Amino acid sequence: MKIRSKRIVLKEGVKAGILEIEEGRIKAVLPYEAEADVDYDAENNRIIPGIFDTHNHGTMGWGLRDTDSPENEVRVKNYLKGLAAQGVTCIFPTAGLGSIKTCARLAKSQQDGAKIMGIHSEGPWLNRVGEKGIRTGWPEVTLAAAEKMLEDGDVYLRLVGISPEIPGADEIIRFFLDHGVTMAFTHSDCNYEQACAAIDKGLSVSTHLMNVMVGIHHRDVGGAGACLLSDKVTCELICDGLHVSNPMIQLILKIKPHDMIEIISDCSELSGAPVGKYRRPASDMIVNVTDDGFLLTDTGRLMGSSKPVLYGIGNLVENIGLPIEEVCRMSSYTVAVKYGFEKERGSIEPGKYADLVIISDSYEAVQTYSEGRRVYDNRTDKDLFNQQLVSELRID
Repeated sequence: MKIRSKRIVLKEGVKAGILEIEEGRIKAVLPYEAEADVDYDAENNRIIPGIFDTHNHGTMGWGLRDTDSPENEVRVKNYLKGLAAQGVTCIFPTAGLGSIKTCARLAKSQQDGAKIMGIHSEGPWLNRVGEKGIRTGWPEVTLAAAEKMLEDGDVYLRLVGISPEIPGADEIIRFFLDHGVTMAFTHSDCNYEQACAAIDKGLSVSTHLMNVMVGIHHRDVGGAGACLLSDKVTCELICDGLHVSNPMIQLILKIKPHDMIEIISDCSELSGAPVGKYRRPASDMIVNVTDDGFLLTDTGRLMGSSKPVLYGIGNLVENIGLPIEEVCRMSSYTVAVKYGFEKERGSIEPGKYADLVIISDSYEAVQTYSEGRRVYDNRTDKDLFNQQLVSELRID
């Protein structure tokens, strides 16, 4: 198969060319003028490396319900298809404890959508609630619970977030690290010194940097400052311009090496929902889907994420002015390096899997390819949003 484009985003820059794909891998990047029978001409649409999102709870009306059941398996399959429609080719589903088994089982077979490369558990041992939040505590901290998470994950559990200040967390951190699971600094009230101590214990990812952690103050730079300054911590970053303002994103980019920043979405199943007022899934809380697609309470507080990584890529390129090849490193290659997949994924290079997204100038996926298979095509894949969610949860 051959795909031509005037703008292919390679590590070294953007160039015109023809991607030759054979047996699921990129065989060569041919000159644009080469005489070749082209299967698809993307024309001026850009081809970028497939997005690797390690923090995503749901999208397009499909979420990961906290149960291992045939119904949840169907939901996850539709979720993976929805991800492909947003340019995601590799995913760590951010699963509740009850759905880890479902995700691990589906990871073993080929799906019509994004490929499950691992599983992310954001918790369950979390502490910080933010300004004026009400503390609800956390589940009992037991090694048995951690062992069950690992067993249910069946080699696919790759990332676990924890608040390191919770009593008993040290044993959990040691257990997961001993079994090759990456540990993340997550939803924490730690100050700078406490956060540094946690990093020294092996926490090497900052879950959605700046969000749900003690922020930067001029007398104590908090957990956020500790993660920014540490050369041991790779930082997840939501780049929609709302969870973290663009000036703060610019400040982060001046401090943190870009090869230690991962663009993530943290999307929920309300991503892509029509404008309106909804009950939050599995909750009595009310959330408004705004005209521009964000999720807010009636008082304007953020209530989850709704914008895919592709939206964040557009924000970084169009509003902050970063070169797209640099942004794509943060959305694909940095993640692949962090989790050991860089030899086969994360960039458009001969020999690597053909994980690709053809995108429009409005940063929407036109086509998505996973290992050379077309798993999304905007000409034929219509009505992917789960309308049942609207009928179940919309109240206005």
